[in-house]
This record gives sequence, structure tokens and C-alpha cells, in this order.
Amino acid sequence: MLQQIIEMLKKQQTFVTIYERIFQRPILNIFNKKHNKSALISYSTYHFKKKNYTPHSNYQESVFMANALDELGYNVDIENNNRFSKLDLSKYDLIIGEGIPLFQAAATFSPAIRVFYATGSHPWQCNNASLGRLTDYFNKYKKLPLESLRINDYRWGIAANAADAIICIGNDYTISTFIDYGCKNIYRINPTYHTNNDFTNKSLEQIEKSRKTALWFGSYGLLHKGLDITIEAFSKRPDWTLHVCGHTSKEAYFLNNLPIGKNIYIHGFVNIESSKFKSIINDSCFVILPSCSEGIATSVITAMGRGGLIPIVSKQCGIDIGDFGIEIEELTCSSIIQTLDYCDSIETNTLLNNTEKSHHEATIKYSEYQYREKMKEYIHEITKKSTIS
Repeated sequence: MLQQIIEMLKKQQTFVTIYERIFQRPILNIFNKKHNKSALISYSTYHFKKKNYTPHSNYQESVFMANALDELGYNVDIENNNRFSKLDLSKYDLIIGEGIPLFQAAATFSPAIRVFYATGSHPWQCNNASLGRLTDYFNKYKKLPLESLRINDYRWGIAANAADAIICIGNDYTISTFIDYGCKNIYRINPTYHTNNDFTNKSLEQIEKSRKTALWFGSYGLLHKGLDITIEAFSKRPDWTLHVCGHTSKEAYFLNNLPIGKNIYIHGFVNIESSKFKSIINDSCFVILPSCSEGIATSVITAMGRGGLIPIVSKQCGIDIGDFGIEIEELTCSSIIQTLDYCDSIETNTLLNNTEKSHHEATIKYSEYQYREKMKEYIHEITKKSTIS
């Protein structure tokens, strides 16, 4: 009952505003340093108040960014990205992040160097793609599950376009969404994921047993992330098994219209450190995500790194799948079914090799070390260029 009340209150904007103003005030000089320069991170104060938080890697990445700024000689303040800041933005040498404060800095002609930190594709591309999926859903089910979209305030896109530079989580496709809207000075960075040390390569027998089992793993915005067409496809392929892990209880209106067959298991939110998640990973061969817009889908990276699962993803997921993953060519049920047909044709030995490649890719490419070093390098390079110009 208490949890239901909390969830209900979270949907009330007035309550959220009051709560954030009391408990999520700006964090000033988080490292208590006396550097000669000051920087503002426009992202989330909450990320700095939760310790060892595993539901999403952006919590640890926020801390890594703050550490990089400190090492580069900045006093670091943190502000939430979803409202206008009452801080004096003219006092900062650098403002990095996303959302309303970055827009505010541009609108008020703050002298700070402005860096848009893109955790997804261009905000306007994201909005258009999400609304496109809503249209598809409405045409099929005559329902409008608005809570299952991923819609950004239009000012986020302005903040991106008005920035001096962009540090973008994603691959070449993700970056192209910014170029399409006229953005320049884009720096590509890979995200991290929550690693573990107990990964073991699967045997040929395990692959044979699990080769018709896939995991759909994602956060909120289930329509945006293609759960509807995934469930529809698997309902038409009862010889396959689908595990669904995500915040499904919060988007029941969306789910209630879908044909959930007996081969589809809705687990809801599952802690990645739990024995249940480990069991699902061990029983699966693939991780599937036909999302319409991402930076790099870290849920997929997590499944790759923790279980060696082979990615079945849309190009919009922002993941370079090399010769080990499978691309979903269109965001449709029929395209997913065609992909499953293709998976059926792959030899078991090849699947075994691809699971090893998938795990290796996640471990090497999406490490905490590469993120720390690249973030520090990019901030230094951007500020140096801006100072010279």
C-alpha cells in the first residue's frame, strides 16, 4: 500500500517539485576544493546521493565526470536538469550536462563554455521516433499509452544545438542524429556497465539448450523500446521463450493490450545482482531490444558483459555489433520474426563463438577506465579549443 501511494505521488508534478526543492537542492562544491575555476554539472543531484546503485550505469558515470572536472582543476557544483536553476550561471567557466539549465545558460548568454552531454540521440530525433511508435501502437490497439514513451522537453534540443561542443554516448549512427540537426564539435564516448567477476564461458550443451531463449531487458518507456512488437513476435513463435525484465508494473496500461503467450515471462524489475537475474542470463542465449532511439543501450551491454548474451538489436540502439550480433532491420513484428528465423539457422558452434565475442566486446569497449580517460581528455580538449578561439 505504501509503495502504491509513493508511486501515485510521483505522478503528481506539484509533489515532485516540492520534494526536489527540499531533498534535491543543488550540490555546491561537492569536493570542497579551492580551485581557480568552477564548473556546473546539469544532470542529477540524486546520482551523488545513492551509493553503489546498480539499476543504471549513469549514476557511476556522473561521479566519474565530477572526478574528471576536479582533476582538471574545477570546483564542481551539481544541479538537476529538469528545471530552471536559481544559481548564478554567469560565474561558471564550464557548464556540462543536459536539460533546462544548459538551455538557460544559452538563453541568458552565460560566458561559460557549454558542453551538451548526450546520453541518447538528439532530443528531437528521440521525440519524433517515440511519437512514431505511439502512432504504430494506436493504429493497432486504439490505445494511447503515453507513459510508455520517452519524450524530452523541446528546450533540450535547443540546448544541444546551442552548445559549444557535444560529448555523445553512442556510435556513428547516434552521432548522425546530431549532425542531421546541424550540431558540430561532437565527441564520441562509450558508456560503462556494472561489471561482475563471476562470468564463465558457456558450454556447447548450454548454448544448444538456450538457443531459443531471449531476454528483453530495458528501463521505462516500454513502447519506445519496442516491447510491444517483441511480445507480438514471440507470441507467434511459441517454440521460442522470452524473458522480460524491466519496470513493467509502472506501465500496466501498455502491457494489458498485448498478446502475452505462455512462452513469455514478465518478471518486472529484477536486480542484476540477484540470483534470479543470474538464472535468467544463464538460461538465455540472446538479448533483444528493438528500440527506436538510444545513445548506447546499456541494458544490452550489461547482458553482454554479464552473460555473454548475443545482441539482437535495432541500429537505433547505438551498439556496434560486429560479426557477432544480429540487427533488426525494421521496427516491426515481422522483422523480428525474420530475425528469429535467421537465428534458428545459425550453427551452435557459431553461437558459442559469438557469446564469447559478445562478452569480450563489453569487457574491453565499455570499461570504467575508458570512460574516465575519455571524459577527462574531451573536457580538456574542448576547453582548450574554446579558450584559444
